[in-house]
Amino acid sequence: MEVDIGKDLRSSIYDGMFANMFATLTGGVFLTAFALYLGLDELMIGLLAAMPFMATIFQLPASYFIGKIGERKKIAFWAATGGRLVWVPIGVFALFPGLSSTTKPLFILSLIFSSYGFISISYVSWLSWMSDLVPHGIRGRFFGTRNMLTGAAGMLVLLIYGVLLDLLKNHFSRGVSLGFSVAFLSAVLFGMVSLRFLNRVSDPGDTQFVDTSFRENLWLPLKELNFRRFLIFTFTWSFSVYFASPFFTLYFLRDLRFSYSFVAALGMLSSLADLVGMRLWGKISDEVRNKAIIRLAGWIAVFLPMAWVTVNPQSIFIPIALNLIGGGFWAGINLSMNNLLLKISPQENRPFFLSAYSILGGLGAASGPIVSGLILKSIADVNYHIFSWKVLPLQVIFLTSTLLRFLSLQLFRYVSEPEEATIGDVVRILRGVRGLGVANGFSYLLHPFIEIARKNRET
Repeated sequence: MEVDIGKDLRSSIYDGMFANMFATLTGGVFLTAFALYLGLDELMIGLLAAMPFMATIFQLPASYFIGKIGERKKIAFWAATGGRLVWVPIGVFALFPGLSSTTKPLFILSLIFSSYGFISISYVSWLSWMSDLVPHGIRGRFFGTRNMLTGAAGMLVLLIYGVLLDLLKNHFSRGVSLGFSVAFLSAVLFGMVSLRFLNRVSDPGDTQFVDTSFRENLWLPLKELNFRRFLIFTFTWSFSVYFASPFFTLYFLRDLRFSYSFVAALGMLSSLADLVGMRLWGKISDEVRNKAIIRLAGWIAVFLPMAWVTVNPQSIFIPIALNLIGGGFWAGINLSMNNLLLKISPQENRPFFLSAYSILGGLGAASGPIVSGLILKSIADVNYHIFSWKVLPLQVIFLTSTLLRFLSLQLFRYVSEPEEATIGDVVRILRGVRGLGVANGFSYLLHPFIEIARKNRET
């Protein structure tokens, strides 16, 4: 059967847009706010933030299963279906008054973890599938475009449902619970639309798989020196980032007393910067590869938690600036990390290399908020002062995260990439960028499908 790559790429982008609408409404700001509604403390919020990363352990048997039977598309489709449908009872039980205050959070948390388990299996299948589908010559531009548009979709629902949650909270006695139910059930609907587009994408064929024992396959990613170094960096970087990141929304809502709508607006601005950044970094990554982008953007990410310590409840400009800067540079890190993963992982038994990356990164990301949650629990009643400035417990976590990120980034220099460039090369290209100006910037952003089709013809 002849494969229409242009149609497949368009369907994948539409799938990603609706999938991110689902993910936005079931994570991030909404999930942290839901945790506060359930009465969870910092430790439990840390455990909740760790769940999607703990669930990556399911990728190990899934990778072996994928290699043995193939069928990556079916596995990705049905696992994603299970992960999304689980949110139907969560949306219902957000309103359900019949469970005790102890039983209800535990029941909902168990459902959330099962959702993450299904989604983790779906992700490793999808990534192996996409790595073979998307041509190498346009990989940076395609994923940059896809991530840009998925970010735009997430930004839209973040704004709409953030405002809706505030309106329901202020005008109805049980408006918060109603708002969460509407958000979660809407997320399921968006997830089902995503699956319809996902099913339209063709699978170019089974991944190359050397039939060895499960134990031997587990050790394959660790036997290659460069990939092993990449895994070590991935673990330490994920730990240092997620040591603080799950608590930013808590910091906004509780300590800075920002409204739901303002937090949603900040998220929208971050998504807007991510939207533009993905398109820009995707184009640059095809020219200078990925390592230099990660190193440059990583230095910005190192100092972002420290910058948030300077914010006070009356601040408006600083939160806006930090979200724009963070969104733009994190776009480069996230895009380039995935591209680098696909670049340095071998074709044979690739699902195991992808799983190793997800699991090691997941372990770091899962342990980070658990450790910081334990620290927060132990210092909750301790008062810290630097001269006349009172340091809040969450600010201690943010400062510690800055130090950990700095140390972790030093490990990345030992990871190599074929044809890698320097930070100076990236800076020179950034200085020469004129495509995002007022006169033609919006045309550049609004015609991604045309460029993908053109680049595909050139490849």
